[in-house]
Amino acid sequence: MSEKRFPSPVRVLSPNSSLIVSTVWEAVEYLKKWPSKRGRDYRIARQHCLDALDGLRSPRAAQASFVTAAKTAGLLV
Repeated sequence: MSEKRFPSPVRVLSPNSSLIVSTVWEAVEYLKKWPSKRGRDYRIARQHCLDALDGLRSPRAAQASFVTAAKTAGLLV
């Protein structure tokens, strides 16, 4: 699988510290362990990241959805 990089890294909260998410794959892995309520923005971000891995959506669009979900959940640093 080729690495799909975000245009810029995103810093999010993890249980013990903060984490830098730089690729779509890292975002998918973080979403699997999502430490907050899994609402509408979470579901959209997850789908957009999976779409980006499949080449159906750009990493930029996936990042935008991921940032929105993290911001809504209060996980954006």
